[in-house]
Amino acid sequence: MSTSPTLRVSRRWFRALLWLYPSDFRDEMGEAVVETYLDRCRSALERGGRVSLAGVWLSALADSLWNGPAERLRPAVSWRRSGDWGRDAQLVVRRLLRAPLFSLSVIGTLTVGLGAFAVVLTLVEKVIVEPLPYQRPGDLYFVWRDYSSFFDLKRGWLGGPDVTDLARAGGAIEGAVGLRRNRRTIAFVRDESAEPQEIGVMESSANLFTLLGVQPVVGRGFAPTEAGPDAPRVVVLSHDLWQQRFDGDSTVLGTPLRLNGELFTIIGVMGPNFHFVRHSSLGAPEGAAAYVTFPYDMGARDPRSGAFAGLIRARAGASRSQLQAAVGAVGAALDEREFGKQGLALYAVGVQEDLVAAVRPALLVLALSAIFLVLVLAANLGTLLLARAVGREREFSVSRALGADSVAIVRSMIVEAATLGALGGAGAAGLAVWGVRALVALAPLDLPRRETIAMDWRLGLAVTLIGVFLGVAAAVLPAVWASRSSLAAMLRTSAIRGGGGGRMRRSLVVVQVAVCLILLSSGGLVARSFEHLLRARPGFEPDSVLTFRIPIAQWRFPDNASAVAMQERIERSIAAIPGVDTVGAGSALPLGAGTDQSTIALPGAPGNTGVPEHDDVFVDVMQVRQGWFAALGTHILSGRDVGPVVARARREALIDRTLAAEFYPSGNPVGASAVINQDTVTIVGVVEHARQYDLHRDGRPQLYLRDADDTYGALSFAVRMHRTPLDVIPEVRAAIHRLDPQLAIADVRTLDAVVDDALREQRVSTALVSGFALGALLLAAMGLFGVVAGAVARRRNEIAVRLALGAHPHRVLRMLVQEGASLVALGILVAVPGVYLAGRTLQATLIGISAFDPSTLGGIAIATMVVALIACYVPARRAGAIEPAAVLREG
Repeated sequence: MSTSPTLRVSRRWFRALLWLYPSDFRDEMGEAVVETYLDRCRSALERGGRVSLAGVWLSALADSLWNGPAERLRPAVSWRRSGDWGRDAQLVVRRLLRAPLFSLSVIGTLTVGLGAFAVVLTLVEKVIVEPLPYQRPGDLYFVWRDYSSFFDLKRGWLGGPDVTDLARAGGAIEGAVGLRRNRRTIAFVRDESAEPQEIGVMESSANLFTLLGVQPVVGRGFAPTEAGPDAPRVVVLSHDLWQQRFDGDSTVLGTPLRLNGELFTIIGVMGPNFHFVRHSSLGAPEGAAAYVTFPYDMGARDPRSGAFAGLIRARAGASRSQLQAAVGAVGAALDEREFGKQGLALYAVGVQEDLVAAVRPALLVLALSAIFLVLVLAANLGTLLLARAVGREREFSVSRALGADSVAIVRSMIVEAATLGALGGAGAAGLAVWGVRALVALAPLDLPRRETIAMDWRLGLAVTLIGVFLGVAAAVLPAVWASRSSLAAMLRTSAIRGGGGGRMRRSLVVVQVAVCLILLSSGGLVARSFEHLLRARPGFEPDSVLTFRIPIAQWRFPDNASAVAMQERIERSIAAIPGVDTVGAGSALPLGAGTDQSTIALPGAPGNTGVPEHDDVFVDVMQVRQGWFAALGTHILSGRDVGPVVARARREALIDRTLAAEFYPSGNPVGASAVINQDTVTIVGVVEHARQYDLHRDGRPQLYLRDADDTYGALSFAVRMHRTPLDVIPEVRAAIHRLDPQLAIADVRTLDAVVDDALREQRVSTALVSGFALGALLLAAMGLFGVVAGAVARRRNEIAVRLALGAHPHRVLRMLVQEGASLVALGILVAVPGVYLAGRTLQATLIGISAFDPSTLGGIAIATMVVALIACYVPARRAGAIEPAAVLREG
């Protein structure tokens, strides 16, 4: 029966069906499957004849149509059947240990490259991506006034009634909170001898913590009855203040302390992860060391005066457009009721969006630079792995000749690359822990969410997996090439230009050069921008100036005369310190964004047009004492400084060159009048514009009022000296405490440090982007070096023949260098669209330079070509050292 025609036909049918399965399945299990079906055929013929046999045939067809494609879609099965994974891993370890230079170079390159990427990844994740630690943080919004119809202020504070109207609005608005941050001197009743300290205090509505969805870890938050003029004075401490001044003592609840002399009772302590900040209308977001409630009725405040930040929560399920409509309706009602429909508007911005808006462009530039570096890293890794595969070409070819299948060869190379990637990724994660700490130390002090920036295990695992992915991705092309190698192919390609895999390697080098040039152009533009920023003239001279702030509070000095007398005593005391040249005091240091704003008029000024929108100028207003401009090094361009206080004298003021140029273009404003808040002041001088917000550009026009003519408050002191400022700090503290040991001294630092803080963001961005660019250039140079070195090694016979036939070594050298140069030229050409797009992305962050500056981009292209030619020249020189006779004898 086994040789019957029916069974022979059945065998052919079953073997035909095997072609639906993959080849390795047919080789390993094909005959067993055929014999199984033949056994079924024999049983069917015995039971039911040819009808049952037809049923077996149809069943085999159905099985093959179902299982054959399934086997083809299960590569893991094929890989598992093709060999022993444990044995492969052992062989990979042995091969890597036998090539320590290759292994260390790959792991080291991945560690450094991915480490830099991990630092930026951590920064972006923690600042931009990770949600804020509040309940439903996506539903929290800050609300601002838009004063554009009045003057140039798009982002203004709310009035007290604005907050109460938002809280009562309902609909899409679930709740609203008002916020106001100020600085107060804290004194501890437990220890009256402790040195006074000035801290940031956040005044808020009683429902602040409820709206955020957080609660103190010790004690409680505010009760609804604990806000208003008759409410008890209670305070919630930040975790940092609790640890610093109370050593984490949980019995602190109920303890009294004084804020600006007023007695408060401690009712709670916030958790260590609570770092709420009030977004500023002009400067950086502001945190707080303690939280108190408003001691007044918000609804009774002057509706035309903006002094509060507004925080609202959208009702669950409400869309952004619904919320904006609800906020706009409140603004329209306020405009009609209080401003006579002059165009005042309210608008809302997401809390996290608002928080990171200033740093988002810089972070995105860093993220793109890091991604480009990873692309160069992947291309370089592919070049290294391809070069290694070419070096093992004989091994692969012999293996193929001895029967090894393609899957085993591919798997071997990918396991090797994945191992290298995992080791490099793990090293990068470890390096990034240190790198993130260094970055946080160097980053701007007002960097949003600075306290949360740290490498955690999730990011470490992600970087390790990225390393594995890069290794596997870079190994795909070399593995595919190696899997197709045969003994005949090896013999054919041994004399071909560049050897096996040459086209792939050259393509990878072109990619490296192109991405490298995009990074270099970005780095060059950012560096030129930073250079321009360093040359900026901010309107003051920061060298050898010590600054600090002393609050002259009303609870200590009941009238303006006593406050002015104390300020004068402080100035005289500091001026008596050896080495001090000039002492000045003012309400706001440069680059501190601490000025007041007001609208002023300059009646009779030649520049007036009669149009109120032009003639009523919105300016920054500062109070200063005599000597302030000399201490800062701000030049008085005409007129004089403010003078000492004279009884019943007219108030004095100076204006900056911006106001003078616009309203007195051909005249002298000295002696003219200015009107501010219905008061008339006399202009006694014109000064240089001292930048308050950005180091690289002027801000609003400025008006300086004589401080003694106004109400008193915290003054910043500037002390110019011919000694090292930091050495004088103990003497300054001693001099002030001799006058009054209860005066707090805050923010002691040099004016150079103020400027350095303003430069930190640009400095860090420049260093990182430039570092990525130089790293990419090094990787591209390594890739070119490898390609030319590989060409020299594999074309030894060809070069030997050329030299033996009379070719001059310089000609051979030129040929090899030209081949490398052609790859660089092609890479530069390919990079042009990327350079253009990178420039468009960078344009908003550049200062004083175009994104398409020809000198910068041309210089970068020339520098790239020079470095690339050097990378080509060094290995190409080896060709001149080849001895033709020796090489031909070897052949």
